[in-house]
Amino acid sequence: MCGICGFNWTDTDLLARMMAVQEHRGPDDSGTFADARVSLGHRRLSIIDLTEAGRQPMATADGSLRIVYNGEVYNYVELAAELRRLGHTFRTRTDTEVLLEAYREWGEGCLERFNGMFAFAVYDEPKGRLFLARDRFGIKPLHFWNRGDRFLFASEIKAILECRDVPRRPDRLAVYDYLAFNCYNHTGGTFFDGVASLLPGECATFDLRAQRLRRRRWYELPVGRPRRVRDEREAAARFRDLFFDAIRLRLTRSDVEVGSCLSGGLDSSSIVCSMRRLRDVDARSHQTFSIVFPNTPFDESRYVADVVGLTGMRSHTTTSSLERLLGDLDRLVYHQDEPFGGPSIFAQWEVMRLARARGIEVLLDGQGGDELMAGYYFFMAYLMLEYLLAGRPGAAAAEAIGIVRHHGWMTDPFLGAVLFVAPARVKAMLGRRYFQVPLARGFARQMAAESDVPNRMYSRLDLNQALAYRMRFSLPQLLREEDRNAMAFSIESRLPFLDYRLVEYLFTLGPQWKVRRGMTKHVLREAMRGILPDRVRLRTYKLGFPTPIVEWLRRPLFRALVDDLLHADSFAARGYFDVARIQRLYADHVSGKTDAWQTIWKAVNLELWLRRFID
Repeated sequence: MCGICGFNWTDTDLLARMMAVQEHRGPDDSGTFADARVSLGHRRLSIIDLTEAGRQPMATADGSLRIVYNGEVYNYVELAAELRRLGHTFRTRTDTEVLLEAYREWGEGCLERFNGMFAFAVYDEPKGRLFLARDRFGIKPLHFWNRGDRFLFASEIKAILECRDVPRRPDRLAVYDYLAFNCYNHTGGTFFDGVASLLPGECATFDLRAQRLRRRRWYELPVGRPRRVRDEREAAARFRDLFFDAIRLRLTRSDVEVGSCLSGGLDSSSIVCSMRRLRDVDARSHQTFSIVFPNTPFDESRYVADVVGLTGMRSHTTTSSLERLLGDLDRLVYHQDEPFGGPSIFAQWEVMRLARARGIEVLLDGQGGDELMAGYYFFMAYLMLEYLLAGRPGAAAAEAIGIVRHHGWMTDPFLGAVLFVAPARVKAMLGRRYFQVPLARGFARQMAAESDVPNRMYSRLDLNQALAYRMRFSLPQLLREEDRNAMAFSIESRLPFLDYRLVEYLFTLGPQWKVRRGMTKHVLREAMRGILPDRVRLRTYKLGFPTPIVEWLRRPLFRALVDDLLHADSFAARGYFDVARIQRLYADHVSGKTDAWQTIWKAVNLELWLRRFID
């Protein structure tokens, strides 16, 4: 994992500043390259081939191609063997050199051969161009700014802001979608007006002669008609084989120790327990990292203990507090680059801090499992609606009964089914009411006409289509948050559930493999029989990495911060909120009349972000 940057002119001071603000992404080494047309910079976190041979920017033997690269291509060993048969030779043991030679051999077609997470730029001098690419699902970030004949890119937006020509203005539509619908990082834009992101599965070419940028999608998630599976054991076994191999690759393709996040939830516990079934893996020496909140409804220590007791792994736990959140809040806002929807990422931040303190530089995590296998309750609405529209009311009723049996009476799946078939104007109105956002009337009216979130995110889709949409439009915000949290502590986060082979297999399975009788992630639960403790495998209450934010927001220490922000002249001058209404909403939250933690959090987070990056 690393930090990359570059632009199409020469400015050694700018390059040094861009690298300096990304030093946390790569504290082990650095390198630069510049000629009359291109400047490239790289900060290195050494994971594979720890010698100086892995320094970047890396060039081919003839110097015609140069690369700056962030990520890991896990099948680099197999690709190197194939390239050797085609006549290529290698001077290092790095995946960077394999990627560079693959580009030389197959051009842009090399992307389809990579199994991994990556964001890179190749300076192709003979063709007079910069070629940039991002992995299929956007695990690794790549941002850019292009105005006129100037093009500039980096792993993090704060590096782009080091260029004084880049204006610091908030993107009003991004702010609106975030506040009104809790939707962000879902387009090719960012919260910074004029700063863009290369989308997941997208590549771009900047022609250095014509000074023109061309973007195209190189990967689309294949979502077709699900195939019929006659043997349930066969489907679970196929999933298990792919899952095990995804874990194996991410465990063994490293020259430093690999640990695991362990929340106690189904996804991270499945990763940890599966290690016991892998050959050539000493599971008992593996280290896990968890956060617990004793004596609260958010505590998952009993599930963590079940997994650790079964595997015998070395377990490390931490906890957190309001005082720690407030002490780190400015740093968290800085590292995230953009606003975020809730403080659960601070729990993950604490886990990353704990792992780094124990000397771990690579962590496995369960990100992606919810989007692939309908882990959120609202996905049940898509399934019930799909069955009803297919003329299967009995199947829909069975799901409704299963929801009540396993989860009690909950409104999300049933209201969701109504929302998905509602007219566009009703969707927008219901969305704003659901999130309790007292926006300024003029701001809301203007931006509602521009936002396509209600139609796009709350459309009438079958379950597989809905999962594909969430993979494309919701998962990126979680991946951004995880990348920034991990990189803040110079840790590489690896995500077995986002191995593209596993992802594509899951989209060949019908909806009953994702949700069955009110139980989510059916195929994973079946595949983990005899591998995962049943108390974890069959649990229905989803938490992830939670925090007691509802109560924290009511404490005097946090109230002092919120009151200061909500009554500030700068807050009122933004024009985003109806100030009197949000002040009343916070007072009602503090008194216990309502639970508006998410709206209050977003107002606070947005104001802190504006002060940190814009003002």
